[in-house]
Amino acid sequence: MRTVKQPRALATRDRILAEAARLFALKGYHDTKLEEIQSAAEVTTGAFFHHFGGKEDLGFAVLDRHMGKRRKSLDEIERRMPPPREDDPLGRVFLRLDAIQEMVRQREQRKGGCVIGNLSTALSDTHDGFRQRLAECFDEMAREFKPHLDAAVQQSGAARHVDTWELARYIVAIVEGSIMLTRTHRDRQMMARQFDYLKEHLRQSLGASST
Repeated sequence: MRTVKQPRALATRDRILAEAARLFALKGYHDTKLEEIQSAAEVTTGAFFHHFGGKEDLGFAVLDRHMGKRRKSLDEIERRMPPPREDDPLGRVFLRLDAIQEMVRQREQRKGGCVIGNLSTALSDTHDGFRQRLAECFDEMAREFKPHLDAAVQQSGAARHVDTWELARYIVAIVEGSIMLTRTHRDRQMMARQFDYLKEHLRQSLGASST
């Protein structure tokens, strides 16, 4: 990935990334042509290749941008929400779930699906580099939950072993699946219901008393 420092060049690069992310989410990676991205971003072929080595390089940059924007958005949403008690680690998990739900609600008018989900479906079986990077994206999401799950397990004094890493991945699976189901069924309340079931499962499995 090429390093860019000048403000005008940074703005051009970000415009290319924004249009690529939009088109990948709307049409998929394979069905989006570089010419379409260049046209949408209003850049020449020379300007595009000044910033990116090609479509693959662009795809990795889109993933990096998406994850960065996701982190920033969720952190900002959480700061506007009532914080959980200091002694309530499971409440931190629920806060992140509530922030995800709010982020999805804010984006519900956008056309196209999740770029992470779309690229996973299109590329995981055919491009090992993308498969590995996408796996890292999902694992990054899981790491947001794991420390709080560790603390909740320790606090609960659970008699049985709880694999908090797999539990964190399970949460990510519910989140991503709920996003797809919500869009497919056009049911705005589906994610809320799925998250309610998930929270109840976590309360019961960790023996916590969070509300």
